[in-house]
Amino acid sequence: MVAPDYQHTGLTPGFKLDDLPTIEEVDFLNPKIKQLLGEFKQLLKKLYGKRLAKLVLFGSFARHEETQDSDVDVLIVLKGIDVSSGDEIWRLGDAEIELLLKYDELISVLPVSINDFLYRDSPLLRNIRQDGIVI
Repeated sequence: MVAPDYQHTGLTPGFKLDDLPTIEEVDFLNPKIKQLLGEFKQLLKKLYGKRLAKLVLFGSFARHEETQDSDVDVLIVLKGIDVSSGDEIWRLGDAEIELLLKYDELISVLPVSINDFLYRDSPLLRNIRQDGIVI
């Protein structure tokens, strides 16, 4: 296996998912959002089991720039090479609706493989690597 070319990924050598702060380490998140994310995590653990590598909060809530109209952006990092974002988003629809009705907060998901999150070069993924918070 060839080592990743970090120059083209926007990463520094040795970046790991564990380098991101956790939801327990930040003190600016609304308790309702923390509860919503905790419940969402439990639903995803049941749905994905060991395939679920990490959940990462990103976007306005992770940057503490949320407004009343902000959605809750969650990156779903899955083990395995082939992750079809469209299929996974469809699969999560019921859980998202259940939590929307309960909390009146919209969750937007972005499912990716662990390899894509760690090594794929995209502005969005680079921002998530920089600002994300592990749930």
